[in-house]
Amino acid sequence: MPDNQAPPVLEVDGKQREFCCHGCQAVCKAIIDAGLGDYYQHRTDEAVSANQQVIPDFLERVTLYDRPEIQQGFVSQQQDWSEATLLLENIRCPACLWLNEKHLRSLPGVIDVHIDDITQRARVRWQTDSIRLSQILTAITDIGYIAHPYDASRNELLQKLRKRRSTEKLIFAGAVGMLVMNFSLATYFMAEPDPSGGLPLWISIGRWTSVMLVTLILAYSGQEFFAGAWGDLRNRRLGMDIPVVLGLSAAYAGSLYTTISGRGEVYFDSIAMFVFFLLLARRYELGGKLKAANHLDRLSRITPKTAQRVDDDGTRSDTAVEELLPGDLIRLVPGETVPVDGTISSGASSFDESLITGEPHSVLRRHGDHVVAGAVNGDQPVFIRVTKTLQASTLSEIQQLVEHGLEQRPRYAKLAEQAAGWFVAVILVIAAATAGYWLQVQPDVWLSSTIAVLIVTCPCALALATPVALAVSAGRFVEIGVLPLRMRALDGLAKCDVFAFDKTGTLTLGRPVVSDVYATGSLEYQEAMRYAAALSADSEHPVAKAVRQHTPEPGMITSNRTNVPGAGTIARINDQEWRLGKPAFVSQQQSLPADTRALIDQCRSNGQLVSLLSNSDGVQAIVSFDDPRRPGINDMFARLSRLGVKQLLVLSGDAQQSVTQLCQRLGIGDCHGGMSPQDKLAWTRSYQRQGKRIAMFGDGINDAPTLAAADVSLSFSDATDLANVSSDFLILGDSISVLADARELAQRTRRNILQNFAWAGGYNLIAVPFAAAGYIPPWGAAIGMSLSSLIVVMNALRLQASAHEDF
Repeated sequence: MPDNQAPPVLEVDGKQREFCCHGCQAVCKAIIDAGLGDYYQHRTDEAVSANQQVIPDFLERVTLYDRPEIQQGFVSQQQDWSEATLLLENIRCPACLWLNEKHLRSLPGVIDVHIDDITQRARVRWQTDSIRLSQILTAITDIGYIAHPYDASRNELLQKLRKRRSTEKLIFAGAVGMLVMNFSLATYFMAEPDPSGGLPLWISIGRWTSVMLVTLILAYSGQEFFAGAWGDLRNRRLGMDIPVVLGLSAAYAGSLYTTISGRGEVYFDSIAMFVFFLLLARRYELGGKLKAANHLDRLSRITPKTAQRVDDDGTRSDTAVEELLPGDLIRLVPGETVPVDGTISSGASSFDESLITGEPHSVLRRHGDHVVAGAVNGDQPVFIRVTKTLQASTLSEIQQLVEHGLEQRPRYAKLAEQAAGWFVAVILVIAAATAGYWLQVQPDVWLSSTIAVLIVTCPCALALATPVALAVSAGRFVEIGVLPLRMRALDGLAKCDVFAFDKTGTLTLGRPVVSDVYATGSLEYQEAMRYAAALSADSEHPVAKAVRQHTPEPGMITSNRTNVPGAGTIARINDQEWRLGKPAFVSQQQSLPADTRALIDQCRSNGQLVSLLSNSDGVQAIVSFDDPRRPGINDMFARLSRLGVKQLLVLSGDAQQSVTQLCQRLGIGDCHGGMSPQDKLAWTRSYQRQGKRIAMFGDGINDAPTLAAADVSLSFSDATDLANVSSDFLILGDSISVLADARELAQRTRRNILQNFAWAGGYNLIAVPFAAAGYIPPWGAAIGMSLSSLIVVMNALRLQASAHEDF
């Protein structure tokens, strides 16, 4: 709790207890309400006997996680299924992910499972009538892992613990390994046999000392390798720790035999070096993963833990954010972060929304305006009426979309995962063949060559080539204001050579305003706009919104409403059919008079949008709209051209005349107006048949088919829901210039992943034959294997820098 706030208090076992946070207080209250208060009397009792199985406390009370009030903060509820985000412990390598996913998918009632190696978070979806969350948590524990409900604070503590343990083991291996290396260096220069042909006494003593020291290194620093290999073997899985353990075991057993017999070579220095360098590589790998995870977790970390809720009688109390419900009133002072989505109930202030949209400028919000979770209050205290819970807030939704986007990885990432699994089996076969060959040809080198093959191979580098780079890249996308919904489209964004844009809402701000209304029939100006507003009701089209903003209360009731995508609306008002839409849509019912056509042409020549209001008596009004261009379009087009885009064009449903005028101002020669959704889709497919890769940027319902068919699709986050569902990337702010930033980041990410693949594949193709031929000693293999993983992680972390900082 902050120093300036009193800790939450609850009576437990007859005493008032203070809690570190409201979350722990809520869990404790749930335990007591469930009649399990005795838990706090017996949780520190000693076991009855040393042989009795010690069950973790959370498993003894695991059914608590089935209670709705406990699930409120981390479970998304639907009609017949639920989805939870869990934090896993003891994950060592991708094989652990495979094992957990396979085990959970085998449970009856589990619909879907995805576990991310970078964040070590599991997303589990299950049928609520078939299996309970407590059963899922128990199943994870049964195979040697521990799962907790995801919490950003707990995740941060676990990250610190992982780093500390990794550092402690690394320091121990380095300190003890130096003693082993000092003795080995001495034997390199002074290891001369005594007159009888045996080893000098000091060498024999040194070897036995090395046995004890290396045993300590393997028992403490190397225990995670053996634990991981045992888990793999127990679950019949060839994991990446198996060749490591085989190499260490062979080197240790051979050296121990040599020490006892007094003849032959020992490899204690190679064992010490290998454990140290492998731990060093994994320590750096862990640091890279944590940095990548921090990029993804930055959104969840900015959510405050508590909020000041104001009751109906004016009483203010600190409340856990998870307990806020729609309709609650909260008070937000300057400098505080909006905990959940809501509307300003009282007051006005500027809000910094840069963490959400990437826009650097503060936005003024007044009474009735919407504010999103994650925005920071800048000036004045305000009262906010909550509209969404924490799980449904914009911040949580963005976090979930990014995580779901990472699940949809590029095709070569999936191929790399499959190759890494087969790679271990291939290496074991090569190691066996190496041992068999040298036993026949030169028996004195079979052990060193076999050890070198097992140690020098680096499946970790191949497995790490994609996940770290994608995680860092996803975090960078969010930082620049782009939400990656499907990371599998990253390759398309990097390679597309044709970019097609919709006009209204994409190249323009999509917020047109009524410019002029020309009454051409029997209706007066205001009466015509009332009819137009009634026809525009419930439509999300930008033109319809502009009409409603101009005339918010039409006072008319419509029936038999039909929306025609890309054209307009038909409805009955006072038993008469009315139409509002494009001139071509209205002219289907009746021909347009010459003066009406002339007025339409005049408006379009000024770059305005035009809609007609008509009934069976003819055109009643012509409504023109102004829709300003988005700033920064010309610079964005220039950057896209420099980034390899060969063709820029506009596909719009607006009139050809207004589209042409906009394209002339932007310097685009290829523009197509008056296109229906079917026309856009047909154009896209015809270009794709020519072998061209298409990126489509649109925002309307009529763009949805084209967005779905394009190689990569983009839209603004305030576009229609159907457009967003069809999009691969969402622009969170209003700036279109970030499209060039996204293209550049996609190219850098793709290049980075391919570099990692080239290094991991090239290293193994060169190192394995040389090790099998006996040219690489075990200590050299240890250094090479560790450096391979280090290089892959270091290269992936370069994506954290902006393009001009890259090297």
